[in-house]
Amino acid sequence: MPKTILVVDDEEVVVDITKRKLTQEGYYVIGVNDGESALQALREGAVDLIVLDVEMPKMNGYAFMSERKKIPGGSNAPVIMVTAYGSMEPIFKRHGISAYLNKPLKFQDLLSKIKEVLAEGEMAGVVVPGA
Repeated sequence: MPKTILVVDDEEVVVDITKRKLTQEGYYVIGVNDGESALQALREGAVDLIVLDVEMPKMNGYAFMSERKKIPGGSNAPVIMVTAYGSMEPIFKRHGISAYLNKPLKFQDLLSKIKEVLAEGEMAGVVVPGA
C-alpha cells in the first residue's frame, strides 16, 4: 500500500508538479493550497507525511502545526517544512517539524528528504525481539 503524502502550498503550480512527480514515485498524494484545507484533509483520513509551506493565506504553517493537534491522530504524521526564509531550525524544532528544505525547492532534494523521514518513522516503530 503506497504511503500517503499531504502537500500544502499556496502556489498551485508547486502543488500540481509535486503531486505529479510524487505519484510517479509511487506515493498517494493529496494536494491543497492552504492550512484550512490541510486540516480538512487530516480530518478525512490519516496521512503518512506532510510537506508544508510556511507562508500561506488563511493559515500559515505554524498555525496549521498548532491546529492539527486538535484533530485525533493529526499530530502523528511527520512534517517537512518548506521555507524561503533560510535556516529557521530552532523555530521548527519548537513546532515539532521533522525536517525542512529551503526554496527554491529541487524535486530530488524533496524526494530524498521524504524517503529519509519516512524511513526514520519506520525505524522508530520497529520492535526488536528480546530487547
